[in-house]
Amino acid sequence: MEKETQLPWLYELYLLGQSQLLRETPAIVQQQILQHIIRGFGADTGSLALCDTEDCFEMTIVAGTGLPENTVGSSVKCEESLLGWVMRHGEPVMLVGDAAKDARFSNLKLHSHKERVGCSMCWPLKLEKRMLGALCVNRAEIRAPFTHADLEQGTLLVNLISIVIENMKLHIAQQEAHRLALQSREHLEQILSALDNVVWSITPDTFETLFLNPAAENVYGRSIAEFMADSNLWFQTVHPDDRKRVGQCMPEILEKGVLDIEYRIMRPDGEVRWIHDHIHAIFGENGEPVSLNGLGTDITQSREAEIKLKKSHAELQEAYAKLQDIQSQLLQSEKMASIGQLAAGVAHEINNPIGYVYSNLGSLQKYLDEVFVVLDVYEKFEPLLASHAEAINVVRAVKRKADLGFLREDVAALMGESREGITRVKKIVQDLKDFSHVGSEEEWQQADLHQGIDSTLNIVNNEIKYKAEVKKEYGDIPDIECLPPQLNQVFMNLLVNAAHAIEDRGTILIRTGSANEMVWVEVSDTGKGISPENLSRIFDPFFTTKPVGTGTGLGLSVSYSIIQKHHGSINVASEVGKGTTFRIALPVKQPEPGPETKTML
Repeated sequence: MEKETQLPWLYELYLLGQSQLLRETPAIVQQQILQHIIRGFGADTGSLALCDTEDCFEMTIVAGTGLPENTVGSSVKCEESLLGWVMRHGEPVMLVGDAAKDARFSNLKLHSHKERVGCSMCWPLKLEKRMLGALCVNRAEIRAPFTHADLEQGTLLVNLISIVIENMKLHIAQQEAHRLALQSREHLEQILSALDNVVWSITPDTFETLFLNPAAENVYGRSIAEFMADSNLWFQTVHPDDRKRVGQCMPEILEKGVLDIEYRIMRPDGEVRWIHDHIHAIFGENGEPVSLNGLGTDITQSREAEIKLKKSHAELQEAYAKLQDIQSQLLQSEKMASIGQLAAGVAHEINNPIGYVYSNLGSLQKYLDEVFVVLDVYEKFEPLLASHAEAINVVRAVKRKADLGFLREDVAALMGESREGITRVKKIVQDLKDFSHVGSEEEWQQADLHQGIDSTLNIVNNEIKYKAEVKKEYGDIPDIECLPPQLNQVFMNLLVNAAHAIEDRGTILIRTGSANEMVWVEVSDTGKGISPENLSRIFDPFFTTKPVGTGTGLGLSVSYSIIQKHHGSINVASEVGKGTTFRIALPVKQPEPGPETKTML
């Protein structure tokens, strides 16, 4: 190669190594490079082999001319080929004539050529100490052979050829890496586009959107372009009630590097959705945050299901509490019914002997009166016995011993007290019967509340008389339509509770009145009162402030249910240390029962 043609030849070789075709058809460019080298050395054929790996145990013939078919693209073991021998020994070789006759290559597998080769030059391709491959050019037998000057000139040029080959390999590798990166990016974008989750990346200081997948448009109801254009849009979409909490979590993300948070968003159409964000902070080499990357999941359905489950659970708990309340009231009603039946039975059994005693006392009084009349007659005729001194002395001795005057007075007093006592017992028995009203539990009837209160007071007198003085301020009230035994039970609970609330000695005041077709009853005591924290709970089933074993916590709960059943109201006012007042209001006439009321009753 002439010196004046070397520079243009090298420049053209360099351009071939930078060809854009390397990306799509590297084999064509490698063939063009080999042909350019063949022309430059005035050769007829040639071959180019490049190492497959860094250790270069095998090479692939990437380009060739004048070789048998299927040779280009095949692999050769370095220890079995001429090009491999050149590369392994790291020195150029010139061959004249048949290479098979050369003792150095007698054990190698040599490629045959379409035309007989008269002379060949081979060079190892290396960069510094790293082997790249080998290059061989050939002249036909009919042409003049290469000279040693050609070999030396080629040795100088082959270093430049090695650089071009290396650049070509790097360019191919770079193009392949770029292709794989693009392929990976496209594959990643396909995956991200197919996700229902929102994948996002923002700057930690300005909240500028760096990346956002299409799922955001379905979840947030806004386009990706809107998020890219407005860095404040992220916080604007957060529900107003959650913005402060979301904003306060930013320092925690930067401190921990990872955070899970749930919050609500507002879509443009007004729909509220729940979002779960899993956030990672990416930090640079200087430790400063570079980006915040998150995976957002729409958890609206699961949240709504959770809310419904909690609501169902609360409703179930409420229903269970109501069932317990009803069961307790039923037990209390059965208990009261049993007590009422027992009381009625006892009253009936007592009533008969009391009737006998009361009747007999009347007869006895009559008999005694008659006896005393007879005695009066005897005393009237006692002076006629004066002539019988012994007899009159006996009679007078008996009279003195019997103290007949005292007997007259004391018998009258004893009979009066006995008749008063038996009358009171009869009254108690009648009150007990009135209180129980056995057989009329569910019979609505007109009743006098004053009579019910008085009967109840007589029944619970033993609970009250040692603790309080009962005062009555009865107003003028009409009879009302009610279930008397149940209201008597309410009066009993209020009166007994009032007595229990008085620690030493106090007063229980019962007031009644009427207004606007309603009758009211107030029961006030001067007891210790109810604390504010307990006042709202006193009608709850099983709630009691009494010591364990002295109260069931059902009295006021049952009373509340009874008043509700009568379409009335029961309220309480209390002051600690001063006392408590319960006020009951009841309609004079019950409303006409509708379908729901009939079912309830």
